Amino acid sequence: MKESTRGEDGDGTHRRNTGDSESYFHLAVSGQLESAYFPMGPDSGSLFCRYDVVAGPDWELVSGMRSGITQSAKPEGNYRTVVFNMPLEFTMKSTNPYGWPQIVFSMYGNNLWNVETNRGYARIHCPLMGMKRTVRAPLFVPKFSNIWSAAMSWITGVNAEMRDPKILADGSKHKGLATESYGELVVSLQAISRGCNKMGLDWGQSYD
Repeated sequence: MKESTRGEDGDGTHRRNTGDSESYFHLAVSGQLESAYFPMGPDSGSLFCRYDVVAGPDWELVSGMRSGITQSAKPEGNYRTVVFNMPLEFTMKSTNPYGWPQIVFSMYGNNLWNVETNRGYARIHCPLMGMKRTVRAPLFVPKFSNIWSAAMSWITGVNAEMRDPKILADGSKHKGLATESYGELVVSLQAISRGCNKMGLDWGQSYD
């Protein structure tokens, strides 16, 4: 007797048992936030960094963490480099490439008055399948919109901060934002995919 492929709901109606009938492809990203580099040294004795993974509405986190925070770290011997070596590892799935995952970084440190303040933001796109790369992402700090606020920032050592840094992943939401840059983050990432062929996605090579 042929096994039925239909099940029965609680109300007595029949439905087809298709399991995971939707088509997905998976993207596994791994790497690390290696360090921060400041040409004339950081303005803080120690720094820490928060990261947030941001993706489009069709992307779902399968494993790993969507956000995390590094340990506090101080400059190395040359006083320009702060080493974090923070692991980054997560897997996501999606039905289409729209809203490709990005990672937004927020750097913090104490000023001369020992008050915690923003030391810069940065963002990068996750690499395409099969690629491994090291990125030097510029760090930038938002500028105050008026002279009075800018003067108070200079006196107090407290920089302007973004209420939600994740908007940096959407160009339409931070259009016109005035910033100044100083320093950069060094991030190494690699990506592995599964399920691209069945989705008809072609990255120039086959990685399935």
